[in-house]
Formats: sequence, structure tokens, C-alpha cells
Amino acid sequence: MQESLVPQGLVDFYLELSQVLIPEDVITYTPPPPEVLNEGCKKGLPLINLCRPQVKTVDFFFTVMKQVAAIIQKHHPDLNTEMTQVEKALPREPATQELFVSQAFIPGSNLLIHLKQPVSPDAFGFLLNHSVKPFMKQYGKMVASLYDLEQWQKGSCPVCGGRPGLALFERETGKRYLYCGLCEIKWRFQRLGCPYCLNSESQFFTIEGEGLEKYRVYFCDQCRGYLKTINRKKVNDEETDLFWEDINTVYLDILALQEGYFNKQEAS
Repeated sequence: MQESLVPQGLVDFYLELSQVLIPEDVITYTPPPPEVLNEGCKKGLPLINLCRPQVKTVDFFFTVMKQVAAIIQKHHPDLNTEMTQVEKALPREPATQELFVSQAFIPGSNLLIHLKQPVSPDAFGFLLNHSVKPFMKQYGKMVASLYDLEQWQKGSCPVCGGRPGLALFERETGKRYLYCGLCEIKWRFQRLGCPYCLNSESQFFTIEGEGLEKYRVYFCDQCRGYLKTINRKKVNDEETDLFWEDINTVYLDILALQEGYFNKQEAS
């Protein structure tokens, strides 16, 4: 039933984006010494702060950006003009391209200063986020094992430092895991409480309907954040694809926003 609540255009858009694949050898990193990893884990530093991803071929990054821009233009024709402007503004000088790509993986970097002309910040951010994602997914696969994800127990992603957009209760143990929508990593967190402000109290609501009993939306009245959650005790299938669960539950985001809560993942 939940699929009918999701616009088919949205599903098609993310389906095509998910087919943008990054070869394993395109991303590299330098493993930190054990003592650096231990100290980083104690301080709650994400791995991207300790061993930043490096793209072997800068040209490949811009090829992916153009590929993603074409997908955006196909599914969001209202952004055609903005995407064309962004593509024309991308740096052409090799040194500037190197700097652009190296900073693309640093949270909070202002890449607009490297563009050849002013563009819409929102359109540029939309393109950049979707372009960086496949690289971060591959990077996450490579480095996640450097930390013990069972022991991380923090409200931010151990790989990129982003905030979770989804949570999962395991079927057998009932343990709660948080999920990062950028690098698609999940890590264990305390069963109760808000991962955003660490308030120990949180509540949840459910919605009625066939196939919807596995979903909960936890909300926090202290920071006004919410977190979509899947209870695997209510799921019959063996695997749960959290990427698609996040997309297919966009109506839960709408309900939470209508109740006055905020998507803390987007605010990170």
C-alpha cells in the first residue's frame, strides 16, 4: 500500500540515480595509524576527518556531475535552465578542478567560490549532493570497518558525520540502528532517546493501513526533530533495503512536517 503513496516520478528519479555506479578503484584513502583511529573514535570524529576520500581521476568526478545533471533535467525539467548554468560555471582549469574535487568531500566547504560565474546555490547544492553520494557510498563500504559500528553509539554517522534519516529495530535482538542516507552506513545507537539532541525521552506515532504496521515516526519535543523508523519484527522479508525504505516513506516525512517537526538530516 505504501508504494501508492509515493509519486512514481520520485521513484523513477532515484532509481536512475541509483544506477550511477562508481568503480572501486576510483576512490582511495590513506588508512590512519591505530592510535589515530582509537583517539578519533573516543572523540567521536567521523572517519572522513581522519582519512578523506580521494578521487584518482578528477575528470571522472565531473563526468559523474554531468551524468547526474542530465538525470535531474530529465526528471525535473523545471531545473533545466539552472542545471545548464551550473554546468557552464564548473571550473575548467586543472588546478581549480583539483581543489574543487578535494573540497567536495569536506562538510561545510563553499564550492561556489570556485565556479566561473554566479549560479543558484540551491540548484548547485542539489546537483552536488546527488553527485557526491555515489562516491560516499563507495567510500563508506571501504572505510566503515575501521570503526566498531556496534560501539559507535553516537547520533552522527561514523563515516561522514551526517545526521541519520532513518532508524531500524532488528528483528531478533531489538537493537536500534541508525542509517545515514549519504553513505548508506548503519550503526548501533541506544534503543530509546533522540539521536539529534540526545534527549532521553521521545515518543512515536504510527499510521494505520495494510503493509504500514512496520513503520513508526519517533519525534522529540525538545529539538522538534523526527526520525522514521522500521520495526523489523513486523517485516517478513529477510532483507530491508534502507535506501528504498527512505524513499518509499516520503509520506511519513510529510506527516511529521505537518505536525511541526523538522527533518534534522537535511539540516546537518
